[in-house]
Amino acid sequence: MCSKFISVFARNHVIVGLDRLRSRMRWAVVAFGVVACGVLVAFSATSSAADGNKTLAGAWNITIEFDDPALVGCTTPGLNTADGGVIAQGCDLSESPGYGQWRRTGNGEFAVTFSGVNYGAPGTGITGSYKVRATLQVSGESFSGPFVTDVFALDGTLLFSASGTVTAERIGIEPL
Repeated sequence: MCSKFISVFARNHVIVGLDRLRSRMRWAVVAFGVVACGVLVAFSATSSAADGNKTLAGAWNITIEFDDPALVGCTTPGLNTADGGVIAQGCDLSESPGYGQWRRTGNGEFAVTFSGVNYGAPGTGITGSYKVRATLQVSGESFSGPFVTDVFALDGTLLFSASGTVTAERIGIEPL
């Protein structure tokens, strides 16, 4: 009976020891995950700092000039979010703001695509849509590059395309 007790006691002690070991291993995995995330965040912050302000994130005063002199450009505000979102104000009341995405394609280089709708006379509603694609180069507190705008009918038929150049200056904080 004593040997049976010792055998059960030893087996329980080994099981408790294995449970403790498993628990410590789980905590080690969790700790490794936390450290790995911290290293990634630190590396990401260092990369962003190394790029300086070479990002599209922020508010901008954007000037649009078409290659065709018959098309009127404008200067209008726009907003690019840190996670790649674009909100671009149209040049005319007949255009909705454009909504889309931007993505880094190289050092200080970005691709942008956004789309919106065109409105007719009051009471006629949406008459079509537009899509803008641009390749931009950021330099300090400004960016510039070529763009193409495609205008579509309601059924998706391409009505016309127009190209041009976009330039922008970052809207900064001004003292009161």
